[in-house]
Amino acid sequence: MPSTFLLRFSDDRLVKRLRGLMMGAILFSIVLTLAGQPPGFWQNPQSAVRGDGLGIHHPTNHTFEFLLGAGWLAYLGCSLAYLVAATLLVSIVPRRLALMIALACIFGHYFGASNWLASRWRTGFGGTLGYGTFLSYILGLAISDADDLAGPAAGRRLRWVMMMVIAADFTVTLLGQPASFWPHPETCREGDAVVRVFLSRGWAPFLALTLTYASFMFSLATRLPRTPGLICALSVIFCHFAAVSNWLFYEWRLGMESPVLYGLLLAVAIVAGLDCHRAQPETPAPSQFSASRRFSLCS
Repeated sequence: MPSTFLLRFSDDRLVKRLRGLMMGAILFSIVLTLAGQPPGFWQNPQSAVRGDGLGIHHPTNHTFEFLLGAGWLAYLGCSLAYLVAATLLVSIVPRRLALMIALACIFGHYFGASNWLASRWRTGFGGTLGYGTFLSYILGLAISDADDLAGPAAGRRLRWVMMMVIAADFTVTLLGQPASFWPHPETCREGDAVVRVFLSRGWAPFLALTLTYASFMFSLATRLPRTPGLICALSVIFCHFAAVSNWLFYEWRLGMESPVLYGLLLAVAIVAGLDCHRAQPETPAPSQFSASRRFSLCS
């Protein structure tokens, strides 16, 4: 009998919700990319710009927007093909891998869209924070509604991922300072006005600020109910992911690959925290009748 190869699509509720969120993030990034082009782009595609405001052929910071040089139709066609491929991949691979891929794509396109919001529409870090909070809200609801996860333990484990990204932001910020910062802290480089006040007084006040902030957010994520706690932790993760990615992309010029790889690392950490310890079904205690019956059989 001839065998038929059929793709089996996942019917997991959490996978389907993250897949939908991933598709929305990709489409939003595509829309922003096309809407952010200069007026001359539609007649001369070679004048296209990237999310960081530079031309698509600029040698600094390689991105994935070079297809814009072939025209909007070619870019849209390739982007939609990528969307379909990513959707199919998430739909057919095992659950844990599907969640990691979907989250990594969400992180990557979140950073790409944040670049456009900041450079083209001048929203500053407020646009990045608002978009990250929106994604965190939807993602937190999806995770909270997944009954097979370990209940409140999911939020507790996400707190440690949150602490990891805060520590990474602190470390990268200090590593990114110029040599003059150490003898003269007032020469610091920092985009956030509040953080700059402390950093300009030296690394010790900056450390004190970071520890106070991290302790507060850890306590807040702990004391809030399950769903708000998840949203709180995820919002902090998205915010500091963008902050670290800005250092990697804009200051150290490591290209778009660095935020993508960092997003993949966070996706693995989040799924490991959520999915490694599932709620085990409780074994019902034996009734008095069954216990006495076993005793009589053994006698």
